[in-house]
Amino acid sequence: MTQSTDRDIQEINNAVDANSRAIDANSKAIADLTASIAGLREEMRVGFTKAEGQINNVETKLDAKIDVVRGELRVIDVKSEGRNRIGFWSLLVRGTAIVVLGGLFVVFLFS
Repeated sequence: MTQSTDRDIQEINNAVDANSRAIDANSKAIADLTASIAGLREEMRVGFTKAEGQINNVETKLDAKIDVVRGELRVIDVKSEGRNRIGFWSLLVRGTAIVVLGGLFVVFLFS
């Protein structure tokens, strides 16, 4: 009975040692994962900061282009203020008259 008990105690001690080594390995793995997650968070923060800067840069360029286009439109409006603009209906009537007269000319030409 003593040999059996000694063997059982030895097996228990071996199991405790194995569990202790497994706990140490798991603790190290958890520490590595935590460090990796912290590194990823920092990379994401840097990436988002960089992306935010690029977005702001694009927005600034776009705003500048919009201002340029607005300025060009103002110049066009100023240049065309003295001219008489043809309205839609007037243009439609003129176009229709040209088409009808052209059609009549073709009919008389080939008849």
